[in-house]
Amino acid sequence: MNQETFDNALNEFNELNTKITKLREFLLGDKVKELNNLNHDLLIAQLKAMEAYASVLSIRLGLNAPREEESAE
Repeated sequence: MNQETFDNALNEFNELNTKITKLREFLLGDKVKELNNLNHDLLIAQLKAMEAYASVLSIRLGLNAPREEESAE
């Protein structure tokens, strides 16, 4: 993975985690009570899908992170 692709994936990962946090907070808050059961269940499904995607991105970032070359001693 080249540096630009890595940086784009990292930005996407960070933005996704922000959205995951906001959705979790919403689901734990009082406004969630205004939703009907179907919409509530769909938001939970959406959160799970987002978390799965974040997990995949995290693994890809870990596998492709730029490595600092070890200096010769």
